[in-house]
Amino acid sequence: MTRGPYETRLDPALWAYIDAVNGWYPPEILGLPIDKQRAVYDRMSRAFHQGRPPGVKAGDGLIAAAGRDIPIRRYRLAGKAAQAMVIYYHGGGFILGGLESHDDICA
Repeated sequence: MTRGPYETRLDPALWAYIDAVNGWYPPEILGLPIDKQRAVYDRMSRAFHQGRPPGVKAGDGLIAAAGRDIPIRRYRLAGKAAQAMVIYYHGGGFILGGLESHDDICA
């Protein structure tokens, strides 16, 4: 992969991450059907999953929407009252990713 002007601007650890992602999800995958792209992305997400930090609890739910339910996951520190709320919308163009693919990032 040619890195061009970014070669020296990004930390080597970030390049290692980018290279690992490209190893799982290379650009040529874009020619595959969406279900195949999802399968590759989901496998990559499981391989990269680092787990939740100690003390973080999660619960799943649904929000009713027109014609379908939207799955949600709420995170909290065990034994702590919530002081704020962050809503995270992951990218993926409504095609890739979901609760599991971004679980550790959100936790």
